[in-house]
Amino acid sequence: MTGLTFMNKTFTAFLAVGALGLAACGGVDRDGTRDQFIGDVEKQGYTTDGPCIDRVLADYSDGDIEALSDGSENENTQALAKDLIACTNLVGG
Repeated sequence: MTGLTFMNKTFTAFLAVGALGLAACGGVDRDGTRDQFIGDVEKQGYTTDGPCIDRVLADYSDGDIEALSDGSENENTQALAKDLIACTNLVGG
């Protein structure tokens, strides 16, 4: 298991907890999800790239973001988590 795979799986659970409640029945609150993600990462002492996070969230469907929020683990949620992690200094940074 590579370091990124381990971090990806570990951080997926962190993201799911942090994003709970941000997916509304009318669609995902992308600004709220972004702000929550940035706040949670920065509280842990890491840095984030806001424009990168915006691009990542724009690339995924509401369903993918909701699935990650719900703690689902599939190809799309793993890719979303990996892409969000890449917008931080959590791995190698």
